Amino acid sequence: MTEEEFISILKTGDFKERFDAVSRVNPAYLVHAATDKDENIRYKVASRIPAENLAPLISDPYKEIRLIVAKRIDAKELPKMLKDKSFWVRHAVAERIDESVLPSLLDDKEPIVRIKVAERIDEKYLKDIIKDGETLVRKAVAKRIPAEYLPLMQNDASESVRNIVSERLKT
Repeated sequence: MTEEEFISILKTGDFKERFDAVSRVNPAYLVHAATDKDENIRYKVASRIPAENLAPLISDPYKEIRLIVAKRIDAKELPKMLKDKSFWVRHAVAERIDESVLPSLLDDKEPIVRIKVAERIDEKYLKDIIKDGETLVRKAVAKRIPAEYLPLMQNDASESVRNIVSERLKT
């Protein structure tokens, strides 16, 4: 299928024709379908389009599409997704974004995002989150924090955190 034929199908085809077209067309042509009115079409586009062409889908209304974008887009574009309304998207961003940007997610409202940050962030920032309100975040911190800061966590409210600290202090 040529690019012109594809564009024609996008303009005049019904859902099935458009979906079939985006499923088999040359991925380079998918930029023309990134703004399709149907989220199922855009979902397929997000899955197949070259990563360098994903930017128009960063703010798609559907979180499932934004999640695919966060998992596939060039990592340099991820800062544009730091404030996404879906915590799953922000979690995917935290998994891939450059470590130097992770401090901006330290105060994310969702524990799952902060856990991922604690697992990846440079160790020098871990002391800033030893008092996080979520036990699982503090556990992630206790596993990685430099040994010199472990004593600050010895009296943690969580027994599981205290156990990790205790084990690490023994070595």
